[in-house]
Order: sequence, then structure tokens, then C-alpha cells
Amino acid sequence: MKVIAVDIDNVLNNFSDILGRATFVYNDSYGLSREEFDTYLDLVKRDVFPESKFLTSKFSDFRYRIHEQCYGLAQVNPDGVAFMHWLKENGWKVVICTKRNLRLTGDCTKKWLQDNDIPYDYFFMALNKIVFCKLWDIPHLIDDDILNMIHGERYGIKVYYPIMDKHSSVSFHAAKGFTRFEEIKQWIQE
Repeated sequence: MKVIAVDIDNVLNNFSDILGRATFVYNDSYGLSREEFDTYLDLVKRDVFPESKFLTSKFSDFRYRIHEQCYGLAQVNPDGVAFMHWLKENGWKVVICTKRNLRLTGDCTKKWLQDNDIPYDYFFMALNKIVFCKLWDIPHLIDDDILNMIHGERYGIKVYYPIMDKHSSVSFHAAKGFTRFEEIKQWIQE
């Protein structure tokens, strides 16, 4: 069976671009001082997590709220939509695999996928996508996360990533970078 896992943010949309350009207005509903708001916003935009012994903190709540705003603003990659349709037309099972907290964002994420005509068979949240793919016997992963690119080969997962600035300083062994989804078609049919 032909199965592939595909990430949403920075793969099927322009999440990081939106996060970088969007304006977020301070208000009291965040429960933060203006200084905390500015500090946390800078950390979120740089994708930096402050040290914490807790899974949930003021920062994690703030990060979720900023990301949630970006999820709705993110614009679909038309090339990605065409690729997803090609997968379905050619008998692939498509697993949307995201790090988004689907307990909190499942409905808005499904709505975004539907509104942008993105077909899929399954929908999962996985913090470690390599382990997820290995356990579910999914041999292909399209994702922008550097850790997946570095470790995919070791676990028999073929990783394909959209080439971004953040990838310029790392060697990814067997992971293959692409600028157009069309490039992936030949790789997954080999």
C-alpha cells in the first residue's frame, strides 16, 4: 500500500511567513505585562522555548494563542494542493501529521483543510513524526522539521522537505529538499 504523511505548517501553507509578518496587538486578555508580551512574542517569532519545568506555562498559553491566530491567516500553497490531489488520484493513502494540538485546534484545522480543498484519509497529531511513521509503517514524510530530516533515515523513513532559510546550516543525510512538489513525485515512485 502507498502511504505518505504530510505536515501542514510550512509545507501546505506559509505559517512562518505569516507569523513573521503579522501584527499582534497587546491587550489585557493575554494576562501579561507589556514587557512580558513583547518578550514572549519575540521568542515565539524566533521559535525559541524558554526553560520550564512545567508542560503548561504562561509562555505556552501565549504561544498557542499567537499560533492559533496564524493558523487562520496562513495561505495555502497551491502547488501543495495540486500534489495532494495527485496523491489521491494515484491511489495513495494520505495522513495529515501535525504538531498542532488537535484537542484545541482540530476543528479550525479541519475547516482550513476543507476550505482549501486538501484531500486526506487520516488526521493525527504527533510530536515525534519519525516514531509515528515508524509505528504506523508510513515510509514517506513531507515535513520542514530539522529533527525529522536528520533522523528519518536511521528509522527507514524517507523525508522530503521544502527548502527554507532555516535549513541552510544543517546537513540532512538522505532527506531530500524540494522547491516544487512536482519533484517529490519521482522520489516516491522509485
